[in-house]
Amino acid sequence: MLSPAPQKNSGLPGRSPTVVILANNLHDHDNFGSTIPQVGALPILLRAILGAQKAGASRIVVVLNRLKEPSEPKMLDALGKTRRLPPWVEWFEFSAGERSLPVVLGQVAREVEGHLVLIAADRTYHPSLHQRAAEWNRASDAWALMTGNHLVGIYALSRDMSIDLANHGPSNLGSLEELHAWLSSTRSVERELVEDDKWQRILTPQQRLSAEHKLDRWLVKATDGIFARMNRRVSVPISRQLIRFPITPNMVSLFTLGVSFISGVFYAFGGYWNMLVGAILSVSASVLDGCDGEVARLKLQESDFGCWLETVCDYLYYLFIFAGMAIGFFRSSGQRSYLVWGGLLFLGAVASFLTIGLQRHQLTGGRPERYLGIWQTQAESRPSNPLLYLGRNFEFVIRRCFLPYALLFFALLNITRVAFLLSAIGANLVWLIALYSYRSFAVVRTSAMASAVPSA
Repeated sequence: MLSPAPQKNSGLPGRSPTVVILANNLHDHDNFGSTIPQVGALPILLRAILGAQKAGASRIVVVLNRLKEPSEPKMLDALGKTRRLPPWVEWFEFSAGERSLPVVLGQVAREVEGHLVLIAADRTYHPSLHQRAAEWNRASDAWALMTGNHLVGIYALSRDMSIDLANHGPSNLGSLEELHAWLSSTRSVERELVEDDKWQRILTPQQRLSAEHKLDRWLVKATDGIFARMNRRVSVPISRQLIRFPITPNMVSLFTLGVSFISGVFYAFGGYWNMLVGAILSVSASVLDGCDGEVARLKLQESDFGCWLETVCDYLYYLFIFAGMAIGFFRSSGQRSYLVWGGLLFLGAVASFLTIGLQRHQLTGGRPERYLGIWQTQAESRPSNPLLYLGRNFEFVIRRCFLPYALLFFALLNITRVAFLLSAIGANLVWLIALYSYRSFAVVRTSAMASAVPSA
């Protein structure tokens, strides 16, 4: 029989799906002793739980095996030390002599309306796989992610299939592989292929190292250019050290903001050497700018607030740097024209921040981190538009991963004044392009919504 552990909460109502995490086989191999292997400074079981939570699970059930020397206390102690374990997770143990997954699935399925997602806890997964499973809604009763003939470790079953499996399935199924083998021989299982680089089973220390390397590669964004990838060669090792400590991504964002402010202070002092130090600090802030997002993805701590905080810190970076330049040039030369150019730059920057912020809200549907990719796609659909062509091909110039290197180049040549004047012009081009695309994309979106509404 199966005995449920005490519950603190029944879950998060009104969301789907229900996730069953299979942790009963975590200690089948003695390579890690009684400890739970970690990836990205998190136990792999906790990674599975947090990944399911992020994907929108309404209920998370973790299956343990009482036959393994008391597994639950050790696991709960290890997970509790992280202070990241959701209190509403439910725990089930196989009783002595019992190892039937169908019993668990049938019991859970009778209490829910939607489908069940099964996740093997002895693996680590790319975040997109959790989301793909959470969105499973097909006519088939069983669906599996596969790499060749190997199970990725994420499975989905309809409610009816889960109950039928509990009523008519064999009683000796204890792993996802055994469950899949039986279903494949008696039922139709829909398969979706996944690249091997998107997941990793962790049975040995060598496989754990492979998982760490894959996790590093998952930190690279599709929108990263040459300079962003160059920054990540430095930022990823820094982030790897940061996750060992109780440091949140928002702390990293605020620290990076402090470096940006100090960079602006050195620019404000004026003179060649002060501006060169300011440029070097600006590059340092650019490298650190990647760490907050990397720490968030490594520790599964992404949040909408964190994304907006990072955006605000990015905006303040530009204001600190260019305000410092304007003050520095004025202090060095006494010419008020630099204050005029600084005012023009300030107005252009604020207008750019506002228009880009409005468009980000308009395009992303609550997923602000997707803004750049969506904007590029929309702009590419209008290849003949000169403003969008200009923005599409030169937007990299204003990115925090490129601009600091350009400023360092100008500082080394002692022509930072040129960079300052070009920035004042560029900032006002940016908000014009952003405003135009905001209005243009809004019209297209409104037209598409109107055409989707059936006529009376």
